[in-house]
Amino acid sequence: MAVFKINIKRLLKDKFNLFLMIILPSIAVALSTFFTLSVESPYKIGIITDKEKSKVVKLIEKELKKCFDVKTFDPTKSIVSQMVQSGIDCVVVLNNKSVDDIINEKQKNIKIYTFGKSETHVILKEYLNSVLKIFISQKRIHNSYFLEPSMYILEHSPFVLNKILHQQSKSLSIAFASGFFIMSLFWLALNASNIILKDYQERVILRILCSPISKQSYILQSILSIFSITFLQLIFFVLLCSYAFRLTFGTNILIVISVLSICSFMFVAFAVMFISIVNDMRKLASLNSMVVTIMCMLGGCYWPLSIMPKFLQKIALFFPTTYAVNLTKNVLTGKSIESMMVDIALVAAFCLFFTLAGIKQLSKNVMSKL
Repeated sequence: MAVFKINIKRLLKDKFNLFLMIILPSIAVALSTFFTLSVESPYKIGIITDKEKSKVVKLIEKELKKCFDVKTFDPTKSIVSQMVQSGIDCVVVLNNKSVDDIINEKQKNIKIYTFGKSETHVILKEYLNSVLKIFISQKRIHNSYFLEPSMYILEHSPFVLNKILHQQSKSLSIAFASGFFIMSLFWLALNASNIILKDYQERVILRILCSPISKQSYILQSILSIFSITFLQLIFFVLLCSYAFRLTFGTNILIVISVLSICSFMFVAFAVMFISIVNDMRKLASLNSMVVTIMCMLGGCYWPLSIMPKFLQKIALFFPTTYAVNLTKNVLTGKSIESMMVDIALVAAFCLFFTLAGIKQLSKNVMSKL
């Protein structure tokens, strides 16, 4: 294991680089996870109503306040500027006329202002439609006396949506923290794997292979040394969450480490395969950021996959980052290991494929040129 030990020393030699690549990302993600798990954060929406609200509008507003953090917007001012200042990306217009038109089936949709198709917009639209359907159905049955039976249905319906929305809101925040953690692991794996190309360019590999070390042994030891660095980052992250911030993930800490380790090894194997294909330091420097950005973007690191177009959601199924983010999110939210078995199997399959492809391509494109 001489190559393994030497690579570890080389990778940990630069203390400032160690801080930037391992310690700082772990602290940032741990803090993000701590705040998202500790603070209740319901979905925030804005509403625009008339000064004199009808009974129906008042009732709809009351129902929205059960499940959303509602802020009233001033219709005389710029809606966009109010959205930017308040940090709210979804505003629904509930004036008396539009609500009456929908209940009387003269109009189909309530007007909603939103910055793109956000998670809040999707949930608000579904919830609002379910409330309006109650009014519409009771209007058909009771005509002008629809308000009282509608109120009765809303008051006596099972009140479970509030908890569900709070859980979804927290899950969305944790998904962002998970995406950031996966991105930092990916970056670390790609940067650490540069050590193999440095050995190639400086002809170090040639001197190593003159010793009783085979090509396969050198590659495997290099992969293990890079994995050890990423493993160090995730260990630091888990210990920081567990002992510094007293976070309990709802599952055995060894399971958390094991699941995150599989994701970590997958990125290391991908990084080795990637450098074996590029095998040029100058090209690699420009391609690294592009690869990380695209794979993290389509894998759900930056935003939920549910808000992406359908065709992009299908494309995301071919990216390993999709399953790594799912696993990390499920581990951080304390899901059972049984519920993660499909994602674990897929990540393990990616690990095997990237490892075999990396060894083959590295032997072919790099070692054979020596």
